[in-house]
Amino acid sequence: MASIRQKPNGRWEARYRDARGGMHGRTFDGKVAARRWAAEMEADLQRGEWIDPELARTTFGAWADAYLTTIVHLRTVTRGDYEQALRKHLLPVFAERPVAHIEQVDIRRFMAAKLASGLAPKSLQKIRLVLRQVLELARGSGAIKVNPCDGVRLPRAVQAEPIFLTADQVELLARSTRKPYDLLVRFAVATGLRPSELCGLRVGRLNLVKGTVEIAEALTVIGGRTEVGPTKSYARRTVGVPRSICDEIGEFLALRALERGCAPSPDDYVFTAPLGGPLRRDLLLKRFLRPAVLAAGLPAGLRVHDLRHTSVSLLIELGAHPKVIQERLGHSSITVTMDVYGHLFPSLAEALTERLDEVFVAARHAPSQVDAPVIAIR
Repeated sequence: MASIRQKPNGRWEARYRDARGGMHGRTFDGKVAARRWAAEMEADLQRGEWIDPELARTTFGAWADAYLTTIVHLRTVTRGDYEQALRKHLLPVFAERPVAHIEQVDIRRFMAAKLASGLAPKSLQKIRLVLRQVLELARGSGAIKVNPCDGVRLPRAVQAEPIFLTADQVELLARSTRKPYDLLVRFAVATGLRPSELCGLRVGRLNLVKGTVEIAEALTVIGGRTEVGPTKSYARRTVGVPRSICDEIGEFLALRALERGCAPSPDDYVFTAPLGGPLRRDLLLKRFLRPAVLAAGLPAGLRVHDLRHTSVSLLIELGAHPKVIQERLGHSSITVTMDVYGHLFPSLAEALTERLDEVFVAARHAPSQVDAPVIAIR
């Protein structure tokens, strides 16, 4: 219950207790203002909209530190991206500002300035995501009533158009690629692995007798360092490998064992850098794939990830069911698969429609069985 009293100096003090029993007060020149403020605080408490004055004065930088302790569940590469967004973009502007003093207009001006500086929409969206999550932590803790990021719109990020190669183009690219990365090209298209999964694939995950590979790790680059962690979906999966690719992999590993003078360890990477260290995705593109793309006369914008796209397009041509493709790619749901590759299925749907029409036409022109018994339905 709020209360007001007049102090010896003639001013009026309003006081109230929060839900945890803490006492809060404020002094006013007049009785009416004191009573109005006390009533507003009590109403906010009853509606669950009360703001803790001490938390409201806490700086954005302090909330950012608290936020970083809550995202330990994220993949290392994702957490690194979020830390960079804070360190490089958000903290230089908002670190010392009390979180309650950050208004939507401030965020709009910040985003406009970043966009004008040439920052890509996709990068800007990631920055807004981190900013919103920090402020949402403050809101959920009772420091602010609403999240000032809500309602702030940004330009839509334009996704790079995927490039789909034909089987002949895949072989042309492989033959133009420096050995042994020609095998990596064929293996990538045959299995549909993500680039980070290709780089993190270990010998012990291969079963060349059964023709399978277990996908359990991914190798990423964070701050110039390589780190091994879980796959993007945090799930393991087993993917079938064509027999011809298994044979090539077996020959490649046997030859490498002869050169090294020792049998491969299960923990060895299947594909390594030229000197034997971990193979980085960025260097794979820059040093090996891009020169091969130019030599083969293929689209200059071809990325390592387009080998995964190509794998899907070839599977669809073979009539693979979307659920099988989802499981092979390691997508978290069939929705993800259809959102990315759904546009490749219409041609298959048209072919099925034509075959269905053939069934109906054949049935219509088949000899009718006039003498067939009629069964009454009661």
